[in-house]
Amino acid sequence: MAEDYVRPPIVAAEPPSRRAAAWRFRAVMALLLVLLAAGVVLVIRAITGGGEGGATVGGLPALTRPLVTSPAGR
Repeated sequence: MAEDYVRPPIVAAEPPSRRAAAWRFRAVMALLLVLLAAGVVLVIRAITGGGEGGATVGGLPALTRPLVTSPAGR
């Protein structure tokens, strides 16, 4: 019988709040979602050339003159 004895804890601790755990989970998930969205935006900006407002697509230089000219324009 002496082997089955379990000594109680010396200092009683209040059980953790389930409500606080739920809000902590929500906050962490919201932060991860924001970081994921920011990462997607940065990847898209890197693919499309930065989004500086220039007339380029994917970092290719814009054409300054038309390639085909008409004889009437000379």
